[in-house]
Amino acid sequence: MRMKSFAEVVRVSMIWVCLLLSGMSAVAQDWLYTVKPGDTVWDLSHNMLKDWRYWKEILRHNNIKDATTIRPGMHIAIPLYVVREETSQARVEAVHGDVRVTWRGASESLPLKPGMSLSVGDKVATDSNSTALLILEDHSAILMQERSELEFSRLRKLGGRKSLDAGLFVGKGGLKMDANPSHYPDSSYEIQTAAANSAVRGTGFRIGVEGQSSRTEVLEGLVSVGNALGQVDVPKNFGTVVKKDEPPVKPIKLLDAPDLGVFPGQVRYLPKVIKLNTPSGAVGYHVQVAKDADFMELLLDRKVKERFMIDQGLPDGNYYVRVRAVDSRGLEGKNAQTRFQLAARPEAPLVRAPLPGAVLHEGELLFSWAEAEGVERYLFELGPDQDFSRIKVSRETTDTELKLPVAQGIWYFRLTSITPEGKKGPPGHPVKMEVLPVPKVPEPKPPATEEGKLVLAWQNVDGVAAYNVQLATDKDFQNLIVDKTVDQGSLTLPRPPSGHYYMRLRSIDSEGYEGNFGAAQSFEVKPESYWPLAIFGIVTALLLL
Repeated sequence: MRMKSFAEVVRVSMIWVCLLLSGMSAVAQDWLYTVKPGDTVWDLSHNMLKDWRYWKEILRHNNIKDATTIRPGMHIAIPLYVVREETSQARVEAVHGDVRVTWRGASESLPLKPGMSLSVGDKVATDSNSTALLILEDHSAILMQERSELEFSRLRKLGGRKSLDAGLFVGKGGLKMDANPSHYPDSSYEIQTAAANSAVRGTGFRIGVEGQSSRTEVLEGLVSVGNALGQVDVPKNFGTVVKKDEPPVKPIKLLDAPDLGVFPGQVRYLPKVIKLNTPSGAVGYHVQVAKDADFMELLLDRKVKERFMIDQGLPDGNYYVRVRAVDSRGLEGKNAQTRFQLAARPEAPLVRAPLPGAVLHEGELLFSWAEAEGVERYLFELGPDQDFSRIKVSRETTDTELKLPVAQGIWYFRLTSITPEGKKGPPGHPVKMEVLPVPKVPEPKPPATEEGKLVLAWQNVDGVAAYNVQLATDKDFQNLIVDKTVDQGSLTLPRPPSGHYYMRLRSIDSEGYEGNFGAAQSFEVKPESYWPLAIFGIVTALLLL
């Protein structure tokens, strides 16, 4: 019974708005009052009118023959020009981001701040990722979304009571309004856009303006939306779209709330991209993040197609996220809401070496990383498992590099930042690396000379792709006469002049890694014939006689 009465009150209250739009200004200037128990025409005249002597005019205006016949619940239209009125103001409750106000008659805007009061003619504008929460005197809450403009065209209390008559013009963007939550009787609100007017009493709704069109989505109660070309009553969970110079479309059912089961309860790494589940008929989403469950102070307000990203712009903390599906007409559906915790700081440092997928060789390895801002020290962890269930090395350091001996195998390492207060951030993503054994030094065979050639040979080593052979006339290998890489276990050279030589070998694996040289091997290349030496000796001896 109560809901029916409320609907009747709302529908009747819309009549004067529609008449205003069709040019019937006389009736449009009425204030609709609902008779309460104990009310009389004379009491109403003394308490609510500028002059009590207007009571006869009120009877004529409402075609009431006998003043004693008014009953509770009856609606009386009272011309606004005779109603006692008081100026009202809106209070700035909260501001997030860049929000500016242009006072009535001023040419320049100023930053809007909590605690300020707004009056008729004042304009408020929000920038990107910025919101403002405004509270009217009857506790109605107006939440302005990002990139929105709002101007107060009326703000007054009527009839010496707390009943509020408010008019708002939304130039662009959007707002959510919870009208008359205290249920003060006979309060009314008119929301104007370039395309339509919306008449409201106690209800919850959203209005959005894009260019020459506007949309209205009703969350509670009933909202009448119209212009000079038509009018529709929009019930709960329905919406309408109005384009300039076109009538409002028939109310459309709002899309169901999306499933937020995919949303993580805790976010540890940034940026975090979340793919949202798409309900039937949705072409995108409107995502909002706030510190409070009522979303009175928005920290993030974005429209996305199917993926939502939480980036470094949001500080660590506990948050509420609200998501609405958007249909092809731009109407936003029912709310889905959940909580999440952002705990991503201090972030792990950027790894410099080894890089993911690196192939190294066993021995002392250098690990290095970038210095992270606001971090005092780092926790380095190394283990053979990606989940670090078997940590082999765990060491804290204030440096940005660390040298450690690492054996052959598949290894993972990660870094965690720690602040001066001892707060640990999330561990960095595991970095995988492969450590190979150092190629073994091949064992050389004795050099051999035959038919004007020198043959150098060695034992083949399993897993070795090539061998580097060096031949020099000195043990320090400063005077190299051969420096060659071959893929077999021998090297044949032209026979060098007789004398002492030094040879050394090293292995090269399939990754191109060159192992260490083995110990140098010395050998002598003897002359192919001793006759020249004998003749030279005889000749030298004869000359000395």
